[in-house]
Amino acid sequence: MEFVVHSYCLKGARQELLLPPVILTPISLTLAVAELIRLTVAEQIAALSAQHGLEQASIREVLDRQYLSERDIFQQASEGAIVMPQASASPVLDVSVEVERALKGFETRAFRVLHNGVMLQRLDESIELSLPSTLAFIRLVPLVGG
Repeated sequence: MEFVVHSYCLKGARQELLLPPVILTPISLTLAVAELIRLTVAEQIAALSAQHGLEQASIREVLDRQYLSERDIFQQASEGAIVMPQASASPVLDVSVEVERALKGFETRAFRVLHNGVMLQRLDESIELSLPSTLAFIRLVPLVGG
């Protein structure tokens, strides 16, 4: 079975599509949240690579927008503005490194994962996929002024 994962960024009352929707074909219908994140990030990188021939630096910029850490957000907010990072890191993407960033981002609540409208809480939490399962990664962006 195939499942679509949508990734959104919530900015106040607006909902923005941040990363392209990706299709997952898991080998099992029971997945831990960590495995769902691993599969999704790998597919997101593949989709971004294929979409419009994006260069590695452009892909990194999109991934940074989704998985920017809460620590980075608070640090930038204390400096007066939250901005998306420039691609200063190596432009060569390592899927395993990006997966680890996403796992850490989930643990620090930089983004949320919803399954059928229910917010998942832990990386080791299991979900049962069935048709129609809805899967969403939601990036929360703090409002200006708190």
